[in-house]
Amino acid sequence: YPKSKDWSTNSFKEIFEKSYKENIDLHLNSFVWSAKYIADLMVKKKIKGSIIQLSSIYGVVAQDQQVYKGTTMKESMTYSIIKGGINNYTRQMASYYGKFGIRCNALCPGGIQTSDHTTKFIKNYKNRVPLGRFCKASDVASAALFLSSDASSYITGSTIMVDGGWTIV
Repeated sequence: YPKSKDWSTNSFKEIFEKSYKENIDLHLNSFVWSAKYIADLMVKKKIKGSIIQLSSIYGVVAQDQQVYKGTTMKESMTYSIIKGGINNYTRQMASYYGKFGIRCNALCPGGIQTSDHTTKFIKNYKNRVPLGRFCKASDVASAALFLSSDASSYITGSTIMVDGGWTIV
């Protein structure tokens, strides 16, 4: 039985029901319940503000199998289900909590380069992105800063793509 935290064992080809359920519980349900508890506390204390969920481009579009060519990496069935769930839950939260002055949005970053990415994967990924690079943590932080500020006071229920153009092509 594979470890549930290992996304590589969540491929369509290798998925196990137990691993799938554990990942949904660990990753999707933790986002759902923590956001709900925070929103309910904000309502109780009459705090208006912004809840920002972290999602992924793969919660909006299917995984591009071409970026994995020539690498040992593969798609993850569970990952895209979790991220899509976070995006829709964020919209549902925005619809419900808006009357309390609480805005809910999701940030969907593209891939962030790590030390375990192979040279082939890095090349494949950069060739796929119109801006020709990976997402940086500062790119996500800047978008979060915007969503948490008054500059975004009329934005709720949105999925903000921070992906260098990945989802437009």
